[in-house]
Amino acid sequence: MKILITDGISPEGAKILPDAGFQVDKVKLTPEELVARIGEYDSIIVRSATKVTKEVIAAGKNLKVIARGGVGLDNIDAAAAAAANITVLNTPGASAVSVAELALAHMLTVSRFLHVSSMEMRQGKWPKK
Repeated sequence: MKILITDGISPEGAKILPDAGFQVDKVKLTPEELVARIGEYDSIIVRSATKVTKEVIAAGKNLKVIARGGVGLDNIDAAAAAAANITVLNTPGASAVSVAELALAHMLTVSRFLHVSSMEMRQGKWPKK
C-alpha cells in the first residue's frame, strides 16, 4: 500500500508505517500538484493544511482511505469520499488532554486574576493588593 503524507507526522508514526510494510511519501504539495499526484496513492494522511476536495477525491483512482490527524473533517469532502466508497478517518480524541489543560489554565487565570496582573505589569505597575 502506498501512503501520501502531506502535512507532517510524528516521528513515531513516520517509523511505524514503513516498519509495517507501507511505502510512505512525505511531501508538501500545492492543490494542483495534489490533484496531479493523488492517483498514485492508496491512502492519504493529512492534518489541517491540506484540503481533500472533490477534485482530489475524483483524481484519487486508487484511494481507499483518507485519514486526518485531527478532530474534525472540515478540510475533507466527506460526502464526495462516501460517494466514491473511500473510508474517512480522523482522531476525535487527539486534543482532549490539551483542551482540558487549557480549560483548567483559564479557570486558574480567572480565579487568581492573572489576566489583570498581566495587564498591569505591561503598564509598568506592580500593585501588591
